[in-house]
Amino acid sequence: MNDALSLQLFAFDCNGITPEQHDNAIAAIKKFGSALRKTGRQQNVSGILFVADEDIKVVNMPLRKYKVDEIRIGGDSTGACPMLDRTAKLMDDVGVRLAGTPEEERPSQVILTIIVFGRDNASKQCTYEQLHDMIAHQRDVYKWKFFLMTDFTINMEKLGIAEEDTIIIKKSEKDWFKRPFAELTEKLVAYLPH
Repeated sequence: MNDALSLQLFAFDCNGITPEQHDNAIAAIKKFGSALRKTGRQQNVSGILFVADEDIKVVNMPLRKYKVDEIRIGGDSTGACPMLDRTAKLMDDVGVRLAGTPEEERPSQVILTIIVFGRDNASKQCTYEQLHDMIAHQRDVYKWKFFLMTDFTINMEKLGIAEEDTIIIKKSEKDWFKRPFAELTEKLVAYLPH
């Protein structure tokens, strides 16, 4: 294992973001990325979008090179979210990639953050139970860490992600993103080795 390297995975429901919140979301994510870069920890990023009728897009690059605009936040705002299918696919793809990576190049730490608005309503291959079991397996066997950002607390229960690792988005707040991303920053920075 490469003890100096962390792999950050992000599974992000872009269709839940209204056009009015687009700029707030971009600003919060940029600030979040900047804070992660300031840790000095070597980090690679993989990201996947929940966008209806769009191919899964997984990126894998050093965090210092990642540009938030590449994820094109603010898709169609339909709210159609294939969260279960896309997150399971991300976990499978990354697992296969890591299995094929030489031991000395594998990150010592894998962290997956799921950001979802409402509930999954568009998945066709994966169920909550299946993703719950996948999360438990990666957490218990491979020591992956999971965080969840959501406006719907049942997601935490259905996915088996601990309450202390869950950040609740409140759409009643003028800026849905500022406080939740600040909380996520704090949790991730505290979790990263120093």
